[in-house]
Amino acid sequence: MLAGAAALALPGAASAQEIRDLDNEASVVRVFSDTVGSTPVVFTYTIPAGMTLTIDAVPTGESELDPVMTVVDLETGEIIAEDDDGGDGLASRAEIYSEFGQRIEITVSAYGFLSEDESYGPFELRLRESVREPVKSREVWFGSDTSGTLDAAGSHLFTIAGEEGQLLEVALVAEDDWLDPMLELYAGEGMAGEPVASNDDGGGGLNSLIRYVLPETGVYTIRAMPYGDSYGDYTLRVAEESYPVLQSPVQMIGLGERLGGRLGEGYESGSLDPVEISYELTPEAIEAIRSGDGEVTFNMTTPLFEDEDFPSAIDAFLELGFETPLGFASLMTDDDGGEGLNSRIAIDLSPVADEPGWLENLRVKASTIGGGGQYEIELVEGMQPVEQPYSELEEFEEIEPAPPIRAVPDADGDSGEE
Repeated sequence: MLAGAAALALPGAASAQEIRDLDNEASVVRVFSDTVGSTPVVFTYTIPAGMTLTIDAVPTGESELDPVMTVVDLETGEIIAEDDDGGDGLASRAEIYSEFGQRIEITVSAYGFLSEDESYGPFELRLRESVREPVKSREVWFGSDTSGTLDAAGSHLFTIAGEEGQLLEVALVAEDDWLDPMLELYAGEGMAGEPVASNDDGGGGLNSLIRYVLPETGVYTIRAMPYGDSYGDYTLRVAEESYPVLQSPVQMIGLGERLGGRLGEGYESGSLDPVEISYELTPEAIEAIRSGDGEVTFNMTTPLFEDEDFPSAIDAFLELGFETPLGFASLMTDDDGGEGLNSRIAIDLSPVADEPGWLENLRVKASTIGGGGQYEIELVEGMQPVEQPYSELEEFEEIEPAPPIRAVPDADGDSGEE
């Protein structure tokens, strides 16, 4: 979406409509009305030296417009601000400080695509100048806590020095109910260019969390800001110095063992963490199941000793099945079968315990329905009670809805009940 907005900022994109020079238009309240159609609306404006300009593109009346705003420095051609929905509702907002004065171009376009005869409706471009010094940065360190108060439409900057390969974890925690905090991370001192990482609501509730591996040694800038017109007290917490741990997508779990892991958006999306992790039984676990009664329970939970400042957003989901020559054959799944959002699968494996290859090919996959974060998984003896029935898949016969479930694969690989 923003890439599209950036493309609209090019001079050629607005050739179908005359550019309005707002320096030559009078308005006591600095409100300028226009309508976005199949082409963007483009304005130019000069920010006086030492001034901060707040720009809002606000739909008016019964407009169906979802405005996207791009601001370009006319001297350098650099995009200095882009926003969609940063104001109230669908409104866009940008805030720019100019130390020496600056000539800018403001492009307002519609989110989506229109034909030549279509128009989403009117909007107001609102410009507010204020004598405000640029946000001064404060230095923070790994393992530090810093408190502050954010005003509506304001922001605070922090600098931190790090080394190539370090994992930077920053949590912005609201200390009252009026603040919805947001985080951005920039390479270097200040906010030059686009942020290398950003987050809203990734730290549990409305709190924000950034996890970023530093690509090179140097100084990085953290920007703390409120969402929309929210405001209030906050604490910025930087985790202790650490390095990322690459997790294998396939791991082994023993009977009575509790393992930790972390799920994210997947390696293919550039995330540090996989979207799921598959577990197979250790040889010791297989031997213990064969020598016992075969009843076991898999539990997937949030960490028992979770860091409240870096909470997990895991909504645990478990899937149990078998690896076959044709791929993974899912037998049963569970969401929220444990307490709260935790998952639980209880099963009697005794019918297949003595059959060669069955336990060796058993797999339990851990994933999440909600956001990512830390989790723990354990394998214990006995069949613990399950809070709700499992979700069965169509390729398996219907089984009794109430737990516990005793799955008995027959010679053809289908599941029956006992």
